[in-house]
Amino acid sequence: GGPQAVIDDEQAVVVANLNLDAGKKAMSMSDFFSAHRYFNHGISYLRSGHWNKQYDVSLELFNLAAACALMNAEHERLKMLTGEVIRHAKCFEDKFRAICISINLLFWSSKLPDAIQLVNSNLSSLGEELPVAVTQSAIHYQLDHTKTLLAGLSDETLLSFPAMSTSSKIMAMELFSKQLTNYMFIGDRNAMPIIPLKMVQTSLTYGMSPLSGVGFALFGNYLALVKGEVEEGYRYVKIALSLMKRMPSIAHDSEIMYYSAHTRLRVEPIQSANEHYIVAHRGAMASGAVRFAFACAFVYDNISFWAGKKLGLVVNSIKETMKQMIFYKNLV
Repeated sequence: GGPQAVIDDEQAVVVANLNLDAGKKAMSMSDFFSAHRYFNHGISYLRSGHWNKQYDVSLELFNLAAACALMNAEHERLKMLTGEVIRHAKCFEDKFRAICISINLLFWSSKLPDAIQLVNSNLSSLGEELPVAVTQSAIHYQLDHTKTLLAGLSDETLLSFPAMSTSSKIMAMELFSKQLTNYMFIGDRNAMPIIPLKMVQTSLTYGMSPLSGVGFALFGNYLALVKGEVEEGYRYVKIALSLMKRMPSIAHDSEIMYYSAHTRLRVEPIQSANEHYIVAHRGAMASGAVRFAFACAFVYDNISFWAGKKLGLVVNSIKETMKQMIFYKNLV
């Protein structure tokens, strides 16, 4: 049995596609171990020259197998898969998913300076630059510029902006989001405000993307929790949540809910606002953003204690979080 038993090339492609479909179904149920087996099995049916003859199915199988390898902490397999994609992809856009997975691997491996450098180099390829050293004057300039762009725009106007269609800007938004996470975990609080300001500016210039909600949520947090402009910050947090409903995305909705909850804790009752973190946790697990999911669970468990939740329930929740973190070999 197996690939050796299939003589006909067309039949081999059919089997590869069947494994691709089965892997996608397993991923939709968050069964990344089974999904990885299906994708690898599908790859084994690809014949010599498949990057020329079956480019689309090859690209999808290798990308999805790499995503599952990241989830399953199979890092050497991941490097091989992403390396193949980057070598054979026909354009930058086709390489982009493998690049993002490579950035995630560096992040998960705590190689944050390398992750930051890889993001910056790819942003440069897209015509975007982030300052190497962020000063307070640079932040004030970008904040004033962002407020100028937003001046006079009602909530209705912002929510009716067209969708972002320029592929280079869509990819840049993804990289901005990843760089923000890198800055958060490396503890570079000085650089962090630049990211949401750039994301909001890009959205106002090129249209809204599923990640625009992340930018507006973070911008709202900066205004409410850092600058003390609580009412204005809460307004942009609510705009972020409305954008999420308008442009739903399995990959990014949990981020919007998580970041929005920070300011909601300041404005809304703590017990109800805290529940948004656990909703974000479930969404992140479903999308494969495991480390982000555990950050949500960590915040939820801590706030549950201070919000007066029954201690036994808090302890059980913490134990479940730790159990999942050990299972996925992922510690916050």
